[in-house]
Amino acid sequence: MKKKYLLALICSLFSLGEARESMGNCESYVIDERLPNVIEADMKLSASKVYGIDKKVIVQNGATLTIEPGTTLAGCSLFSYLVIAQDAKIIAKGTVQKPITFTSQMDLLGYSSKESAGEWGGLVIAGNAYTHYENNKYEADESVAFGSTTHEKDNESSGILEYVAIKHTGYEIRKDRELNGLSLAGVGSGTVVKNIAIIGGKDDGLEIWGGRVNIDGLYVCNAMDDSVDVDLGYRGEIKNVLVVQKSVDSKNNHDSSAMEFGNDENLIVTDFSNATLPTIKNLTAYVKGGGIYNKYDAGFRLENVEIISEKEKENELLFFRGKDSYDTGAKFLDGDVCFYNSTASKTLDEFFAKTNAKKPKEAFSAYEYFAKEHKEQGEGKFHAKRVCKGVKERLVWRGENRLYEAMR
Repeated sequence: MKKKYLLALICSLFSLGEARESMGNCESYVIDERLPNVIEADMKLSASKVYGIDKKVIVQNGATLTIEPGTTLAGCSLFSYLVIAQDAKIIAKGTVQKPITFTSQMDLLGYSSKESAGEWGGLVIAGNAYTHYENNKYEADESVAFGSTTHEKDNESSGILEYVAIKHTGYEIRKDRELNGLSLAGVGSGTVVKNIAIIGGKDDGLEIWGGRVNIDGLYVCNAMDDSVDVDLGYRGEIKNVLVVQKSVDSKNNHDSSAMEFGNDENLIVTDFSNATLPTIKNLTAYVKGGGIYNKYDAGFRLENVEIISEKEKENELLFFRGKDSYDTGAKFLDGDVCFYNSTASKTLDEFFAKTNAKKPKEAFSAYEYFAKEHKEQGEGKFHAKRVCKGVKERLVWRGENRLYEAMR
């Protein structure tokens, strides 16, 4: 099959030479139209075409990019990604029968496996909602600004993402500066994000910096770093989530986690009123790396969460960075949380790390916080067995055409 694709590709180079020059890195054998790198007026994409994202494509100056159900967009090179800038919008409202797919050109050419990672960049949406710090810049592209130090635009809408699959992402720009599957930076709660599948990510599957955006229906499969990573004062709800780790960068008990919660890098003073405090409801995660990594003075609200590990060592599933994580006190169990190891029987205390990632290594740990001091708040409880319901896995939309409505 690959030889057939290669032969067709070689033939197309000869017969469509002039067309290829205008297409840049986009291969006309699989790409119908290359998107302009700057979109400053409203634009609508048709499901009758396959669109190429060649290097950086940015929608800005208040423009709206509308994508018809069933449309496919592909990153034409490793360093290809789509940015929806502040004040611009994306309307990508797919359906269960006609999802919208963001993938790689390699995938369209037949060279990707089902869960390949790192073949193009990903999708970035930048908004104006509250985010720690002034003049925030997206880590993989510092020309992209996001966020605000006020709450005036917390309810802002950056558009709609519904029944959208994002595949094979996560190109590394430079060390510790990677593009994620879906990056939401300072995005307001008026934005609709529902039934999203992120499949194959070289870095994080979903990363959120600040903002108030909510997500209903999320599948993250084979993100090699964190599956869900939130930071910089994010306060929104993420519910109905299925995480499946296949291949991770690190199998220790904090890197490459199902969930990572960060806050302020200790550069500003935060307290309970403005610390990162995501609400996570109805989540099931199958992990080969970490479970929950709590960095800086972030908090969380958890309800009906189960994390299933198959590791034979470093079995802790809730890990602190250091004393700053211990001091916040914003750790809520609004419902039950279940930890389970499928390889060996573990007591509940064994799932809380007794050491930290940073200083002090031996004190103010997750074990002291939860197992000794019981500082968590709320009506829920921790369990060392699978008694939580988690997400209804059969209803999680996983990026393919389905004949029923998911997450109803």
